[in-house]
Amino acid sequence: MTVLYYPGASRAYDYSDRYKGDTIKPNCGVIHTTEGTSLPSYGQGAEAPNITAKPNFAKKRLDYYQHYAFNRSARALVNTAGGVETNTLNCIQIELVGTCDPKRKKSWNGAKAGEEYLYWPDAPRWALDSLAEFMAWQHKNNGIPLSGPSKWLAYPASYGTSGGARLSFKAWNEFNGWCGHSHVPENVHGDPGDLDFAELLKLAKGKSGTVTSPSDSSSSSSSASKPAPPFPGTQFFGPGKSNAHILALGKRLVKKGFGSHYKVGPSKDWGEADRQNVASFQRAHKQLSGDADGYPGPLTWKLLFS
Repeated sequence: MTVLYYPGASRAYDYSDRYKGDTIKPNCGVIHTTEGTSLPSYGQGAEAPNITAKPNFAKKRLDYYQHYAFNRSARALVNTAGGVETNTLNCIQIELVGTCDPKRKKSWNGAKAGEEYLYWPDAPRWALDSLAEFMAWQHKNNGIPLSGPSKWLAYPASYGTSGGARLSFKAWNEFNGWCGHSHVPENVHGDPGDLDFAELLKLAKGKSGTVTSPSDSSSSSSSASKPAPPFPGTQFFGPGKSNAHILALGKRLVKKGFGSHYKVGPSKDWGEADRQNVASFQRAHKQLSGDADGYPGPLTWKLLFS
């Protein structure tokens, strides 16, 4: 049974009496940005998502405003005739107050990013934490998988249909997990741009208990655990390298829950996905976070294989 409302969310702008929507059983989520600095009116609900998250800079958290229950379709997506269903295809929708436009990366009409509004591709840790908490809650209560596309294009390349990230009708009909407005077919909007989705997934998985959380990363392992294999040396990793150590590294990253950047899985050939996955693992461990360059050293190797 779908859990209908997010704990602590305000219902001051609940539009369910105005627009009933279709009954859905959520299996995916769509992330938008509002491209504004305040809570939108959404045409009194005519274009509203299920829920909006507004940055609270004083308390360093997101404040949530729920517009429709999670078992009712929202209205923030374009749905043209003769294609696929969008709003009604079992997706819950969240809008993040702020922008993904790099023209507003530092300032916007005199306001300063990170202090008066959020440029979401560079969102601070507290904002990602709060959004990840919401995603973990949806996973635990409504079963939305903590997974999604690896390609999140920067705006404005994310706008339209030519960037290669927009899902086909078939892929959308079969989709479970989290995506952006920029992935939904029949739509051209490019939000939320190159949101750090890999980091969001890592945080959400830690909060949901699907992988070891950073705070638990130093806990002792079972006495039956195998010791870490010897570190082969830094010379085996990096651009142009190809060997069995890279494949072993990739498989271990996937097992530990840090394989989100792989499109088809790890291989013997070093690639940018390897570096990004290693960097995500390093950022998740306090011992490594000060040097999260994405290249394994002896300590990264030891923690990864422990």
